[in-house]
Amino acid sequence: MKGLDGDPGPAPQVPDWLLASEYAPLLFADRRSFAWEWLRRSAPYRAAWRDREVGEIVPSDFGLMRLEDPDLATPYARPIWTPALDPRVLRSKAADHQPASESNLLDIRDLADYVSVAVDETNAEHWLLSDGHWVIRLDLHDGTLLGGPLFLDYQIGGLVDTGPKISALQQLVALATGGELPTSLKPRETRAPRWILELRTADAIAAGAAQQEIAQAFFGSAVAPERWRKESSPYRSRVQRLVKAAQRRLADPLCGPWFS
Repeated sequence: MKGLDGDPGPAPQVPDWLLASEYAPLLFADRRSFAWEWLRRSAPYRAAWRDREVGEIVPSDFGLMRLEDPDLATPYARPIWTPALDPRVLRSKAADHQPASESNLLDIRDLADYVSVAVDETNAEHWLLSDGHWVIRLDLHDGTLLGGPLFLDYQIGGLVDTGPKISALQQLVALATGGELPTSLKPRETRAPRWILELRTADAIAAGAAQQEIAQAFFGSAVAPERWRKESSPYRSRVQRLVKAAQRRLADPLCGPWFS
């Protein structure tokens, strides 16, 4: 890929790693938000964004339908992930018959507050519905939602892929019929606190913080101010694991369980 050599350019705007409150939006976000947070911190992606007008950049090399500004953090970013990466993408087409009731039509204008779209070279529409926390992905391969209400057929098949797509369809139906996503269908990621610590660790390292500083920021007075390697060895081990995890995520931003 051209345009990825040399200086990756300015680092993305990231939260102050010392302030847990600045990472709080991720506590209530879809796990795919963590994929974005790691991707936007990676040097190859920042270089691709910098050279997007001059280099032959292929967004799908980063799992995206289009490049997204790495300065945009959750919940402001709207990355549109490829269906090859994201098993929750709903594939649809315009139905070849009319519904018995107009209530079965999807009018994307009713969801304008949540909508982003990318149109590829085949004129397929890749829709993202999101408030920055929850995410619904819908691909339309025949017809267009840009012309008004449309009756869609959804293509859900296979065994492994069925569950994620049915879950996404439930979200879409609830949003389209109720105007908002009910709490029961919003993401609740129990591992988010751990993943946030990994992000904070990466940001701390980028800011030049030592491991003892990281331990003191995360675990407070439980970390000994002196001889901490011996007196606070359990916390030292925890920070070392966080550092290794952060390095692994930065090396391969999409390698985590973000799309499982």
